[in-house]
Amino acid sequence: MPAAFHIRPSRGWLNDPNGMIHRDGRWHVFYQHNPAEARHTDIHWGHVSSPDLVSFEEHPVAFGPTPDAPDAGGCWSGVCVVDGDRVAAVYTGIRTSALDSTVCLRYAADTGLERWSPPVVVALQEDVPAEVGLREMRDPVFFTAAGRRWALLGGGLADGTPVLLLWSCDDLESWRFERVWLTGADPVLAAGAPAEIWECPQLVEVDGSWVLLLSLWRDNQLEGTVAAVGSMGVDAQGRPELTLRSAGRVDEGGAFYAPQVALDPDGPWLLGWVMESGASDDAPDDAVAGCLTLPRRLSVIDDRVVSHADPRTRRLIGPVAPDAPGGDGAVPTCAHLDVEGDATLVGSQGPVVLQAGSEAWVDGDVLEVYPPDGAPVTVRHPRTSAWVVAAGGRVTVRQILTA
Repeated sequence: MPAAFHIRPSRGWLNDPNGMIHRDGRWHVFYQHNPAEARHTDIHWGHVSSPDLVSFEEHPVAFGPTPDAPDAGGCWSGVCVVDGDRVAAVYTGIRTSALDSTVCLRYAADTGLERWSPPVVVALQEDVPAEVGLREMRDPVFFTAAGRRWALLGGGLADGTPVLLLWSCDDLESWRFERVWLTGADPVLAAGAPAEIWECPQLVEVDGSWVLLLSLWRDNQLEGTVAAVGSMGVDAQGRPELTLRSAGRVDEGGAFYAPQVALDPDGPWLLGWVMESGASDDAPDDAVAGCLTLPRRLSVIDDRVVSHADPRTRRLIGPVAPDAPGGDGAVPTCAHLDVEGDATLVGSQGPVVLQAGSEAWVDGDVLEVYPPDGAPVTVRHPRTSAWVVAAGGRVTVRQILTA
């Protein structure tokens, strides 16, 4: 059952959020997208924008693979950055496979971020010295420290060790590899972020601490996202150096992956991918797979990253549903739940425990739970026709206005 009020394309495939930026009063969100079919192939950048983080307008596809170019095999994850009076998109382009990835740069040709220049390459895997033993790299992200602009790329070594690679890039078109920044040998990450490849790194300063997000790839499985908290210093060469103190899950559900963080006038905001497998062989031509979470806000409390739904999302909440939950405990297809006492919500894959004081958002087979204490829980239970409140649960169910 497709989602109704989460960000999703009108047809085709969606995965990682990309290029999130607040510009001229609008929030722009790009995402990995196959516009032709609901399968994880032929990746373009889809595009939506919003004046309020509640209602999103779908734009034409921003850009896609260019034949005989460094992104001919797909336009993968990356970010948008303001460079002077221009907006640039910087992303992983692959020629044929993840083993020959490049970092590609395009500039927006209009204020609506709908038209983009052809891709140029600003970094290559070959720029990393052979002695590093790099197998693959991906997913650039920028940060500012020590008065300069830097980029991180996730990756993995040939021996199965996950790495973060540090590049200097004050000039967006002239990158220099600096060093391996962090590896799986870091004691905090060894315990909290075991992987073979660290994907979609994000680095942002929150409440006086630095927060590093890493999505974990291991044994060809996507194993969730970790947020590590630490402090920033500089090494003897004046390069940034991150010392980590703690790490924990960004989301405790099984469907959350590859979040991106960006800054707007209110601070850091986050979106994550709600994972879904591709459409079945008999799916209609307009099938959709994948959606993004509700926009979330980040804070750090006692070295723990906490996130909650952006307050603007409450504009989606309507009146109390007149007949919900019904006699069978079923809630409407699209609904908001205030959990007054410990409860259980049951979907096709089994129960999800709702802690008293939580709020839950039901959107077809997608469920986002925001407990009063602890990380959110995002799950997708395929083929759920209706979520059911188990006997004894005390919840107030409200309609969603846009559903």
